[in-house]
Amino acid sequence: MRIPKPVNAALDWAEHHRKALAAVIALALAAGAVLGAPPAVGYPVAAFIAGLAAGGFWIHVRLTKRVLRARAEIDDLLRQNGALRHRNTVLSSGVITRESQTTQALIMIPDDDGPLKVDADPQRTQQLPELPDD
Repeated sequence: MRIPKPVNAALDWAEHHRKALAAVIALALAAGAVLGAPPAVGYPVAAFIAGLAAGGFWIHVRLTKRVLRARAEIDDLLRQNGALRHRNTVLSSGVITRESQTTQALIMIPDDDGPLKVDADPQRTQQLPELPDD
């Protein structure tokens, strides 16, 4: 059996606000129970309880949006903070300075004047040209 999209959306919304809806239903039942009291006392108390339920639920729905927006912003800030901490840890560990020191310690390879001369005998060891001292 297929559930229509509006009904599914309403059920998802109700599931998301389950605790607040339970409080509203409990307060509505309490307001209905108070109506059994004498009208001079029952009606104002029932109206107060119904107003408390409606106002509390309205505030809950408004704050839920703000809380979700704040949580998303906090998550983003925490990710940025973690990335910056990682970057600072890498920088303070000296990885970059060690790499630059290693790079500076390498010997410069001079440009060749031409290809190496190879003798016809492949078994013979060929001597490499000497490097300048500068």
